[in-house]
Amino acid sequence: MRLHRLTLRDFRGVAARDLDFDEAGVTVVLGDNETGKSSILEALSLLFELPDDSKAAKLRAVQPAGRDVPSEVAAELTLGGQRVHYRKRWFRQRLTELRVDPGGHTWTGREAHDEAARLFAAYVDQSLWAALVVGQEHALAVPAAGSVAAVLTALDESAGGEVDHGASVPLVAAVEREYQRYFTRTGRPSGDYAEAISRRDQERVRVEDAQARLVEVEQDVGRAERLTRDRATMSARLREQEARVAELSDRRQAADELVGQVERLRRDAEFAAAQAEAARAEAERRTALVAEAKERDRAATEAEEVRLRSAAALRVAEQEWEHATAALRVARDEQAARRAEVRRLDAHLSRLRDRSDLADLEERLAAVEEAREQERRAAAALERANVDEAALEAAESAHVDVLAARAALAAGAPAMVVRRLGDAGVELSGVPLEEAHREVTVDRDTTVSVPGVVEVTVRPGTGAAELAAATASAEDAERRLLAELGLPDIGAVRQAARARAEAERALTVAREDLTRRLEGRTFADLVAARDQLLARVTDDGRLDDPAGDRADGDRADGDRADGDRADGAGGDDDSGGDVWGNRAEGAATLFDAEPLPVQKSLPRKRSLPARKSPAKETLAVNEPLPAEEPLPAETPRSVKETLTAGEPLPRTQERTREALARAQAEDVAAAEALARAEAAEAGVRTAFEAARDEATEARVRAEQAAERRADIRDALDRDRARQGDELLTAALDKAVQEAAAIAADLAGAEEAVSRSGAGRLGEQLAEATTLRAQLAEQVEHLQDELSRVEGALERAGAQGLATAAERARAELAHAEEHHATLERRALAAARLRETLERHRAEARLRYAAPLRERIETLGRVVHGPSFGVGLGADLEVEARTVDGIRLPVSSLSTGAREQLATLVRLAIAGLTATDGSGVPVVLDDALGWSDPGRLQAMGALLARAGATGQVILLTSAPDRYVGTVPGARVVRI
Repeated sequence: MRLHRLTLRDFRGVAARDLDFDEAGVTVVLGDNETGKSSILEALSLLFELPDDSKAAKLRAVQPAGRDVPSEVAAELTLGGQRVHYRKRWFRQRLTELRVDPGGHTWTGREAHDEAARLFAAYVDQSLWAALVVGQEHALAVPAAGSVAAVLTALDESAGGEVDHGASVPLVAAVEREYQRYFTRTGRPSGDYAEAISRRDQERVRVEDAQARLVEVEQDVGRAERLTRDRATMSARLREQEARVAELSDRRQAADELVGQVERLRRDAEFAAAQAEAARAEAERRTALVAEAKERDRAATEAEEVRLRSAAALRVAEQEWEHATAALRVARDEQAARRAEVRRLDAHLSRLRDRSDLADLEERLAAVEEAREQERRAAAALERANVDEAALEAAESAHVDVLAARAALAAGAPAMVVRRLGDAGVELSGVPLEEAHREVTVDRDTTVSVPGVVEVTVRPGTGAAELAAATASAEDAERRLLAELGLPDIGAVRQAARARAEAERALTVAREDLTRRLEGRTFADLVAARDQLLARVTDDGRLDDPAGDRADGDRADGDRADGDRADGAGGDDDSGGDVWGNRAEGAATLFDAEPLPVQKSLPRKRSLPARKSPAKETLAVNEPLPAEEPLPAETPRSVKETLTAGEPLPRTQERTREALARAQAEDVAAAEALARAEAAEAGVRTAFEAARDEATEARVRAEQAAERRADIRDALDRDRARQGDELLTAALDKAVQEAAAIAADLAGAEEAVSRSGAGRLGEQLAEATTLRAQLAEQVEHLQDELSRVEGALERAGAQGLATAAERARAELAHAEEHHATLERRALAAARLRETLERHRAEARLRYAAPLRERIETLGRVVHGPSFGVGLGADLEVEARTVDGIRLPVSSLSTGAREQLATLVRLAIAGLTATDGSGVPVVLDDALGWSDPGRLQAMGALLARAGATGQVILLTSAPDRYVGTVPGARVVRI
């Protein structure tokens, strides 16, 4: 059976719902509680059970409460290979329709109900339906497989039987009822059978004396004839069986000899195959050894060639490195001379700038003093202004509270209009009313009076009084705040706040101006710098003595004042930046670079221990390199004339800057030449190091290759000394031939054993021997019985017995005939009951193993390899074993019992899914007590069940199946 579609209309709390189910696979129906998931099972049950005119109470329960509407259920399903469309409506506008395809046969009304019930009974095993379609209330019940006819049929077919348990189950009940007509539950006769026995006994008592011996004689005569015939027949069969036993014994002996010969040949074949395989492996190893020797010889030759090329390349790289080192020394000397000249001119220019810088510093100090005065004035003004932003915000907030309270009072308090209508005087709360009319907000008790005539008092009420109190409180708070500030109103507070803001802006501008003029220094620093410059400028004869300039030109940069600049700018340079503290540092950075490191010899790589090499030429990489050739001692003439001639220094800043610029350009050119020389030397040195490393590596590789070649040759020579190539080949050919010959003999012997039928001879001989013993026992029993009967006939005589018994025979014959009839029926019922019970017990024992194996296979996915179950007489699960612990089902936890029940249902579904008798597995909110790990494993088993059948899961928990059952289709309701 397969369910394809189900439709519900006004069924319990479901107004209208259409559900489609996959014919195979897992369908998860997901919905909240009280959405009608459980109604699906109830609707299917009622559709096939109750006609549309039924008055059953359980049918009335599905009609929507408080609504007189019809309830309708329609299903599309497959039964016995037929597509069935079945629809039924109860209560109002009753309807039953059935259509079966192919063929398009249709029924309506009661005929449709009866035909649908017949189809359901014919193609759906009711016990299987009860076991696999499970509501919430039965989720923990473990089904008994022995009560499901389809399971018994499937198990019997798997065991090779052909029992139709769908029919045998009611047959057992009928046999039991027939048996109880003749016997009690303890096996004693009862009913008609007991009465017949009693009547027969009574008749026998009455005719016992006359008929007993006659009956015995007649029976003995017939028995003697029958025994004689049976003894002759059994004796002949015994002789035939003895001859067959002898024949089978001879054939069994010959077959045993053939089997022994096959076993010996099989052992010889295995040994010969092993010998051939060992010889083949030895030959393959020799071939691989020869190939490896050739490969190592080639590798050693190539490595020696690479070593020779690397040694030659190393000698060339060493010569190039020596030339590059000499050129680098010349470039370093040239750059050092140029840098010394730049320093001398820079020191001279610094002295010329001192006077110009002194004037700039005096002017800067005056501007700084003016900015400091402005700052003091602005700070004083700010001190006088006492309304800051916080005070202004508080005053504004208090004023807004007053306005809000007044507005609320105006909106919430009653208004009163007073008009003067004549000349009489009118007073408003004791104050004369001057104008013709006035509108008054009544926020407190207010009186309107005409003196001597009338007085009217108007009270505002509770809400207006509260608003008036709130307004008074807000006004009082504003007055206290204005009093603290010493100002009359909010306008004065705002004016004072603006004045403070102006003072703050003025102070900020003054401080920014002072910071800009100080340029990150303090006023004391500027005064100290001015005093230092003044002391240096007042040094007499400092700029007028060229010799002194030359002497001073050699002093270190640290002797210049903090205000010296090293950027080459004159005293009239207005460029920004700190010209006092960083000038000396800048000069030192530009001109006082660290001296270049002296070229040291490169470190020698440590060589591997020297070994004898088959090659005659080996480059001594570890020998010391040739000593460096000394550079020429003379510096080029142009450099010496420029740097040591002692030319006089320029007298002006302009000329000094020009001379400094030329010296700096020459220094830059010398530095670039030095950089090029260094780059060239570094590149050549890197090439030399690479060549040296390559030569060393090539030498090591050549030595290693030579060693490996010698090793493989030694191994090959030792192997050939042990067994030559020709002997090895001959041994392999011999082993292969011997193995082939033994294999041919083995094939012939096995064919002879197959022709002899040795596999069945043992069983045939055992069967024949058993049958011979049975026949001999029968012959002996017949002979004994015949001797006893013949002796009785000799002792008894028949003369006169027939006449004496004739008178009672009629009554006795009638009683015995009646008794015999009932006895045959009773004994037949007893034998049939006994046979059915015996077969049923045997079947249960035979079925238990495959059923248990299927349940345990599923359970080990969830509980691990130690999972096992014990089955009872009705194939029900009595106990579960995990990790060696056996527990009865009743002692399991709720989650474990629910998992076990689901495993048994999946096992039943798997057994019945292949023969077309299966039904869908429908579980309503099952596995709610399972932990996440076991729920994941159960989900895999549900997906596996869906691969061969139809599984429908009803749940309100989206994480129970949606993320655990692979390939499941989710239908949300």
